[in-house]
Parts: sequence; C-alpha cells; structure tokens
Amino acid sequence: MLTFTRFMLTPVLILFTCLLLTDLAAKEWQFVKGERSASDLEQDINRKGQQVLELVDLKPGMVVADILGGGGYYSELIARKVAPYGRVYLHNNQAYLPHVGKEVAARLKDNRLENVIRHDKETEDLAFIDQSLDMIFFVLGYHDLYHVDKNWKIDKDDFIRQLKTALKPGGYLLIIDHSAPDGSGTEYSQDLHRIDKAYVINELKRKGFKLIKQSDLLVNDKDSREISPFHPDIRRRTDRFILLFQK
Repeated sequence: MLTFTRFMLTPVLILFTCLLLTDLAAKEWQFVKGERSASDLEQDINRKGQQVLELVDLKPGMVVADILGGGGYYSELIARKVAPYGRVYLHNNQAYLPHVGKEVAARLKDNRLENVIRHDKETEDLAFIDQSLDMIFFVLGYHDLYHVDKNWKIDKDDFIRQLKTALKPGGYLLIIDHSAPDGSGTEYSQDLHRIDKAYVINELKRKGFKLIKQSDLLVNDKDSREISPFHPDIRRRTDRFILLFQK
C-alpha cells in the first residue's frame, strides 16, 4: 500500500512543481513588461550581458544595486532574474544623468519594470540601508573613482565603504571595467577611462573584500588598452576584466 501511494504521488508532485514554476514565470512578466529593446539586443553582442549574469549566482528575491548604472542595460537583465519578489536599484548621480536620463526614463516608462527602483543619489550619500543588498553591480565605473574635474569629485575610500556597508554579510560585488596596461595602476583613469585589473584586486582586498571569481569573457586582445573606450576603433569592444568579490 505504501509503494502504491508513493508512485501515485510522484505525478502529483511533478504537476505541482510545473504549476509553481508557471506561476513564478507569470509573476515575473507582471513585473517586467514587454520584450527587451532593439538597442539592448544590439548591445548584447559586445556586452554579453546574459553570459555575465551566468557568472554570478542571482536568485529570485535578491535585492541588487546597479551602481552608476547608466541607462539601465544591466538593471533590466537583473530585474528579470530576481523577479517576482526581488528588486533592483538603478543608481545614477547628477553628473551621469545628462548623458543617460532620457534612456532611464524610457526604460522605466509606464512602470514597465515594476521591480526596478530609480535611485538618483550623489556618491557621498548613496542612501542604502545597512546590510540591505545581496549584490552590487558596478560596471564600467570603477575607474571614475580616480577621475577628477570640477563637476566630478569622489572620496573613493568613503564610496567603497558605503558599498561594503550596504552589502549583507556574504554579499557580492561585481566589477567590470576597461582594462589599462598591466602595472599602470590608475595612470590611465583620468584621461582614458581605464584602470589596471591588478590594482582593483589589491585595493578591494585591502578594503576587506575577497576575490572569488574572475572571467576572461570580455577580453579583447586586439585592444591596445592605450586609447579611450570612446575611440571609434574600439568603442563597445574594449578589453574588459570581470571580477567578483564577496564581503
């Protein structure tokens, strides 16, 4: 009788699991309306966003911050992964908004991404609750911690402290940036918007982060690493490093 019951229950459990997954998928699309834009799909070719997300352990329900996230390319990808109950903070500051504000507004128009929260805050006060984030994405912005002009000044040590404080114990920090020549440190950060991978690793280790993974997914050996990422010969095709740290 027990054997009979076990075999009878198996199809029921399978059916229940299928219904649960279907319900979760439906809830995801309630939070993320419509297909991704043509621009995002074009960027996939060189940014490889889907593959980048496979490198990190994103789960439904996670709370993630996309720091200096620009137009929100990664925010939308993350939103689909953490839905239906997770959320994403798309962060920019006033220096970024003149360049990306229209794109952000279009992406979030009509509450299209219900689980993405627009988070316009200055770098001296990111205004995250302590230990509230499961993961932080910081993509193509780390070098800006060393870029200085009259409209852009960051206390890098305090900024990194804020990121660390906002992460939950065991939380993750993903860094992607344009590679500078080996051993150059921050020499190329001011004018060429690049930074040496080893410098980033050593600095974040000193700040108490543990490097747990790195990837060559975005490596481009044809990039000399000595010209601006905005140069037409290399734009959107720079040699980039990917580093995943844990608090």
